[in-house]
Amino acid sequence: MQKKLLILLTVALVGLGLAQDVGTSTSVPQAPKFQLGLDSLTIAWPSTDNKGGIVNSFGLNLGLGISYRSYFEPLYPGKGSLYWEAGTVLIFIPGWVGIGYDYRFNEQFYVGGGVQIAPLVLLTGTWPIYPTIHLGVYIY
Repeated sequence: MQKKLLILLTVALVGLGLAQDVGTSTSVPQAPKFQLGLDSLTIAWPSTDNKGGIVNSFGLNLGLGISYRSYFEPLYPGKGSLYWEAGTVLIFIPGWVGIGYDYRFNEQFYVGGGVQIAPLVLLTGTWPIYPTIHLGVYIY
C-alpha cells in the first residue's frame, strides 16, 4: 500500500512539474519585482521590455541615497550589456556618474563592473575616479 502511494505521489509530482514547464514556455516572460545587490543599486526595482530583458533599474544605495542604471541594450539571461548610471548620497547630494558592463547569467543572477566618477570627492583632494565590481540577484 505504501509503495503504491509513493509511486502515485511521484507520478503526480513529475506530471505537475512537466505541466508547469509547458505552461511557462508559452507564457509572457516574468518581470522581476526587485533586485538585491552588492552594488550601487543595493535594493532596486527593475523595468523590463516585453521579452523580459532588464531595461533600467531605480533604487536605493548604501550611501543612503538613490541610484539609477540604464542599459544601452536590454539585459537578457545569458547575455551582457553596457550601462550608464548615476546616484546620490544622503538622498539629494550628487554622488557619482558611471559607465560599465553587466552580464546576466540566468533569470536571477548578474555580475558586472565599471568606472564611476565622483565630482564632489575632488573637494576632499582625493582621486575622483574609481573602479567597481558588483553582483546581485533578481527576485521574482
